[in-house]
Amino acid sequence: MKKTLIFPLATLTLLVAACSSGGGENDGDDTAGAAKKAGVTASATASPTPTPEETPSARPFTLPALKGKPQGHAVSLLRDHHLRLGLITNRPAHKEISLPSGGTFDGWIICSTDPAQGSRITNSTELSLYLARTTSACVRPTPKPLPKKTQKTQATPAPAPAAKKPDPVSPRTCPGDGSQPGYACTSTGKVVVEGEFCAGADHGRTLKASNGRMATCEDYNGWRWNA
Repeated sequence: MKKTLIFPLATLTLLVAACSSGGGENDGDDTAGAAKKAGVTASATASPTPTPEETPSARPFTLPALKGKPQGHAVSLLRDHHLRLGLITNRPAHKEISLPSGGTFDGWIICSTDPAQGSRITNSTELSLYLARTTSACVRPTPKPLPKKTQKTQATPAPAPAAKKPDPVSPRTCPGDGSQPGYACTSTGKVVVEGEFCAGADHGRTLKASNGRMATCEDYNGWRWNA
């Protein structure tokens, strides 16, 4: 009787222990799964949402002296004050200068600006930079003077020969040499004949010759009476 009662109790004890052990493993798996899910949720919740960067506000400024500075100095100045670089317009300092194609101004010098030094620069101010390759090239070259036209010197006209004036001394007449009477006489007492030699005393005298014309005693292929 006692043996029959003991066996069923031992068997029941073993069955209860086995059930307890199996139930513990399932509970452990459920706990681990729940913890894993909770970790993922916590991790997702903890990640911060990226904040968009704010655009720096433009800061107007007073334009300093830029003459002699590199062109890039003006660009950096606008960038530091958060102003639009599109405000800058590059121009040649004078018409003899050609700006580089492609918009590369490395090494170019600012000759002047518009507006000028001391002006207020805002995000709506257009800034013109007048550039040259070197500081000395900022000065516009002085144009070479045009060669003066050579004026043709007009030849001074030769003075008109003075009209032959009769000898102021009333000449004597020579009627006795076979010619027509009433013509002037030479210093030797002869009638003046055009083309004949004249004496030294008659040099420069102008008298009426035998042909009716006024003749002067002058040196023309020898001293002769010439009309």
